[in-house]
Amino acid sequence: MCRRKPRPKLRQLPERWPRYTEPMSILNFAAGRPGLNIRPAFHAIVTGAFATWVSVAIGAPEIALSPAQIRALGVATVAATASTGETLTAPAEVSVAPEQLEVISAPLAARVEAVMVAVGDVVSRGRPLVRLNGPQALDLARETQTAEAALTLARQSAQRDRQLLQSGLIAKSRAEASDAALAQAESRARSAQRQQQLQGVQGEQSVQSLSSRSGGVVLEVLAAPGSRVGPGDPLLRLARTDALWLDIRLPAAQAGQVGVGSTVTVAGRTVNAQVTQIGQAVLPGTQSLLVRARVSAGGSSLRLGELVEARVRVASTADGVSVPSRGVWRDAGQTWAFVQTAPGRYRTVHIDVLSDDGSSVATRSLKAGDLVVVQGIAALKSLRAGT
Repeated sequence: MCRRKPRPKLRQLPERWPRYTEPMSILNFAAGRPGLNIRPAFHAIVTGAFATWVSVAIGAPEIALSPAQIRALGVATVAATASTGETLTAPAEVSVAPEQLEVISAPLAARVEAVMVAVGDVVSRGRPLVRLNGPQALDLARETQTAEAALTLARQSAQRDRQLLQSGLIAKSRAEASDAALAQAESRARSAQRQQQLQGVQGEQSVQSLSSRSGGVVLEVLAAPGSRVGPGDPLLRLARTDALWLDIRLPAAQAGQVGVGSTVTVAGRTVNAQVTQIGQAVLPGTQSLLVRARVSAGGSSLRLGELVEARVRVASTADGVSVPSRGVWRDAGQTWAFVQTAPGRYRTVHIDVLSDDGSSVATRSLKAGDLVVVQGIAALKSLRAGT
């Protein structure tokens, strides 16, 4: 017959080790042992984690922290505010209205002698921009000179015939014919002078100096010194920047939420604008609509052709609140936030996002005044994960 081996006796713990009848006895013992250097902040964090484990173990759905633990973890909250409206974010380009554009073109066939401006220059009205040199300019000057000479002769002839008419030496019809010839000569001279002025021809020379009628910013230089141009060839493109626009590319599915007069801002700029026009045709390829907004303030911080991020405010969300974007976080495709339910107690709340403009989130999952955690989220998530 085999004899059973006797069971080994259980080792008895010495009396100096505490009996852990309370959840916090381990930490209390460790914190009070001589020679152990547990810093208060570390003790607060570990204590909080253990307390959270115990509270969840008995079914409590919240994270409970003491004031010392809140300070150690850096937890801070912000109150949710009533939403004043949703924000749609879309790319936009800074532009001007078509009537603010000006194209400087060559009036005659010529050679570009000099370009006196560069892209980005701000020019005033009447400032010389391009100088051309060509034989047609000289021909135009000669035509003007011929017309002025004919005017002088016609004026002298008409004056002489008036004197002869007063002396009774000529018939009245002859004096009237001289006056008619003078009127025609004056018309031809004015036309030639006006044409010479429009073409930028100065005096009896082949050089033409072209200038802007209204001034503005040089957008594009299309001519180079030494090149030959024909009548109507564009040389420069300018634009007045006293009124700027935002050409916003808004997805067609969201365009129905925007109306004329909607407020528009620009990310990172102090710019205000109002929607003045909403396109009716969807742009091919992008399935977006062109929404145009006129800049009313802050236009000095924008540049023509610049691509910016436009934020369009739309109708208010009923019963919705706004919370800072830094107060929400995502996990497994869902959006969450920590909400303070009482001093030192925090609950995880699922957030149904209505809109997100990058700085704030609109939602109906909370009510105005709810305290949302915006600092110390990582620490609370760690405590939550430890449960």
